[in-house]
Amino acid sequence: MSDAPSGYRVEQALAAWMAARSRLLAEDSELAHDEAALSELLGPEEGDVELILARTLRAARHSKSMADAAAEQIEDMQARKARYLRRNETMRATAFAIMDAMGRTKVEFPDMTASVRAGQPSVIVTDEDAIPNIYVRTERKPDKSTILSALKSGLTVEGCELGNAPPSLSLRTK
Repeated sequence: MSDAPSGYRVEQALAAWMAARSRLLAEDSELAHDEAALSELLGPEEGDVELILARTLRAARHSKSMADAAAEQIEDMQARKARYLRRNETMRATAFAIMDAMGRTKVEFPDMTASVRAGQPSVIVTDEDAIPNIYVRTERKPDKSTILSALKSGLTVEGCELGNAPPSLSLRTK
């Protein structure tokens, strides 16, 4: 008895690969216009199904590492943005202090005009519990972890039921 898949299973595997390739082309405009990048990601449309599977898994691993790198860059850029915003606030407060010390409410320069204007009314909450409900926003959001615990322990939770997630792929690297 051979471990080799039947011709039908190989055909199904190749159809899944081709469908994924088509979906990638439809969803990712960069790949749609860059055949070299697509080929680098998925490899050629040839080879036995084991090689195609290996290339697909490597592409998944590569895509995950690229997503992680992008997330790290986003985090760095968000930190940089926060620094610039803090710097902006410090510079604006300093300029305000200088104008106030000089007794000026307006200064004009060739590239900008700065003026001090009256503050706008704002709300100061002194007792949050005393605010009538009509003036309070509440977000009703199911606590899924608590609901899951209750359902697993055999309790009935109106409007909820346990469901089975579809099988998923686990990918570990050596």
